[in-house]
Amino acid sequence: MYLSELRLLNFKNHPDSRFRFEEELVAFCGRNGAGKTNVLDAIHLLCMCKSHFSHIESQLVTHGEDYYSVFSRLSLEDEHEVACLYQRSGGKTFQFDKQPYTRLADHIGKMPVVLIAPGDIRLIQEGSEERRRFLDMLLSQTDSRYLHALMRYQRALEQRNRQLKRCNESGYVDHALLDSLDRQLIEPSSLLYEKRKDFITGFHPGFLQHYRSLSQGSEEVGLLYQSDLEEAGMEEWLKRNRQQDLDAGRTTRGLHKDELEFRLGEHPIRKYGSQGQIKSYLIALKLAQFDFLRDQTGTKPFLLLDDIFEKLDEHRAQRLIQLVAEEHFGQIFITDTHRERLEQVFSEIGKKAQTFVLES
Repeated sequence: MYLSELRLLNFKNHPDSRFRFEEELVAFCGRNGAGKTNVLDAIHLLCMCKSHFSHIESQLVTHGEDYYSVFSRLSLEDEHEVACLYQRSGGKTFQFDKQPYTRLADHIGKMPVVLIAPGDIRLIQEGSEERRRFLDMLLSQTDSRYLHALMRYQRALEQRNRQLKRCNESGYVDHALLDSLDRQLIEPSSLLYEKRKDFITGFHPGFLQHYRSLSQGSEEVGLLYQSDLEEAGMEEWLKRNRQQDLDAGRTTRGLHKDELEFRLGEHPIRKYGSQGQIKSYLIALKLAQFDFLRDQTGTKPFLLLDDIFEKLDEHRAQRLIQLVAEEHFGQIFITDTHRERLEQVFSEIGKKAQTFVLES
């Protein structure tokens, strides 16, 4: 998989930017605010149908404009065109070879991608929703059954929570309607639970290998998947907790409360890990994510490395570049504020890179 061309129109601070890529290692250099990260986000958008950094489409449009478009040429077995167009008045259209998708979900998985960015620290510091999103985005790129089951579950959960809130506010409970909504939650929950559990089992050894390679330390780390469904099925939780759910006005237990605990020894790494251990842990997660996507899809994902030299110590950053420059990685896009620093690293590892210098 190879991206040969990228054009941004009114995308964030890129009124009209065009790039032609001729190497598998591509660097974007420039001062903060020059738009380096926005180029990576445009590539992420083409892969996942959404921005990594903003959930509000209108925030991606250049100030004062009414639309944005992102266009690319992609080489798989043949050459393809992939494009995304958003208009404030008409919403978003996603096209593959000029044919619009009826459902954006049909594109997920065609262009696997892994992004390593400073904001990854949220995976450790923030709540369980961030870690579930990590699981869901990874599995959705490799398994269409998982993606469609997840969409059904989320839609049913939203409807059930809305109904529980109405019941709580009005004092009237429509048990027949709640029974119907319960069935819609139960049906996809077993598949999602089994897929998540199997994923962690297969993912864990590769993650450990990457952590040891990065940290060169003796400490033990791990991933622990925790779910209400280990104790009882979704149907049992919904029956057992209906009154509690009515009192709370939301669904209090179930698959949507799953947790992925990041551990250092027997303890949560967010409480006991040093800054260096946390950084190594996050990078190992992302490299294991790359391996999983490559193995499951048969395609080397795009690897997007955002501002790693500013957020990592020199040893870890250089070790990361050495790892990703190995042959089993595909096309890599990297940003940095210092062109000379990147070129020195590329020279030391004997890799040729194409460098773009962006102006503010």
